[in-house]
Amino acid sequence: MEQKINFKKQYRIELAKTLSGHWYSVWEKHGKGKEKFLGHFPSSTTILLAYPQSPHITRWIADMGWNEAQEIKSAAGRKGTRIHSSLEELLKGETIYEKEYATEEWFKIKTFVDWYNEYKPKIIAKEMRVFSRRGKYAGTLDCLAEVNGEVGVIDWKSGSGLHEHFPLQFASY
Repeated sequence: MEQKINFKKQYRIELAKTLSGHWYSVWEKHGKGKEKFLGHFPSSTTILLAYPQSPHITRWIADMGWNEAQEIKSAAGRKGTRIHSSLEELLKGETIYEKEYATEEWFKIKTFVDWYNEYKPKIIAKEMRVFSRRGKYAGTLDCLAEVNGEVGVIDWKSGSGLHEHFPLQFASY
């Protein structure tokens, strides 16, 4: 069960319709249904696309060829989305079935379930949209939870590696 969060101010943060990148539109809520539009904010992950690419990835793309590298990246993105969606379903109390997933996907889902059962996080919020007025960016954090008495941001990652920009993404949230 999610906890109620009390904020000093209330905001409406919506994913903006764009052709590239993720942007958010943000309104500050005032009494009696009135809102003040604060602007459009790029997502923290869109900003992080400007982070220098690892030389290993650049070499891999060169070795693989642009088109094949993009297809592999897209396929990995689709798997990541399936895994992410399954974790959301599990946190809602829904049942998922192994036969609906590839072995690698199921292994990663099971890893999450094992972690969840061991640490028993108290979920505070899921898919929570946040923004920084000062930094002029926004984003959606996957999960805010209390684990072992400490509140932290949890971001579901389904890849096999840790990337240099991950700490920047967490810090932005």
